[in-house]
Amino acid sequence: MLEKYFLRLPTPQDASSVYELMIRCDIRDVGFPDTDKEDVHHDWERINLARDAWLAFDAKGALRGYCADLPWGEGVRTVIYDDPGTENTDLFLGLLVMCEKRAANIIQELNDPAKRGIYTHVSDTASHQKSILVEAGYSIKKNIFNMHKELSGDQPEPELPTGFSIRTTVTGQDEPAIHTLVQEAFDWRVRDPQPFDEWEEFMIRSDIYNENLWFLAVKGGEIIGTCLCYKYSDIGWIRQLAVQKPYRKLGIGRALLQRSFQAFKALGMPKAGLAVESVNANACHFYQTAGMYKAVHLDEYVKEI
Repeated sequence: MLEKYFLRLPTPQDASSVYELMIRCDIRDVGFPDTDKEDVHHDWERINLARDAWLAFDAKGALRGYCADLPWGEGVRTVIYDDPGTENTDLFLGLLVMCEKRAANIIQELNDPAKRGIYTHVSDTASHQKSILVEAGYSIKKNIFNMHKELSGDQPEPELPTGFSIRTTVTGQDEPAIHTLVQEAFDWRVRDPQPFDEWEEFMIRSDIYNENLWFLAVKGGEIIGTCLCYKYSDIGWIRQLAVQKPYRKLGIGRALLQRSFQAFKALGMPKAGLAVESVNANACHFYQTAGMYKAVHLDEYVKEI
């Protein structure tokens, strides 16, 4: 397997070439670039490049494949990129096998019954990847939609009920309350609440965190809604939008969303985006009524070890 490719471990100097490969794969799979340089560097800071990632080159020395095992809440997340034009070779399968072996070792080292899954996300259009995953024993756990909104033109002013207001986050003060609100609001499906330290590591990344893009709806000093946003190179991203249950259906979530659109527009962002699970039909409908559309359909595959 992989006889036609030369394999080696990546170094930090390979980041630009890997990013370019990812963009080529994005254009094939979803029709437009859908990867951010910031996330590539962040992922590489969290793993050991000499142990958890591989590059595949063809006979001419061109980078054709990249794969890595990344920390994931329920186990290990495997990312695999196979260059357009390699779909009929064994590149994707070979990279999958390499990552799976390493992921199994990581899971064994974790020794946590709650973290026994190998996860990977592929575009719903990537039929060659999906068939290989199924043959390798993976199954779809859920579908995820990346929803976008073009920010051309003026964005509507947020409208809040009387007594409510929107402010930005005060770092070092608001994080515990925000974390508690998000965990309670995201209980629409069976899940274990994310511990504060894991949430903090995931949400407050020094390379992209900006307290002025974390919007809070408050009433009488109490935080009752959050819209936690980030500025990437070409898109404003909304990572967590949540409203306390007693205050839902009052327009608070929509007002927070509109406030984020305004902020992204002011920063020169051409569009805003967020991810939502397909089974959360109410959320999908809500975002569509706010002018967002389904831009990317991802399938999350999992294999239990």
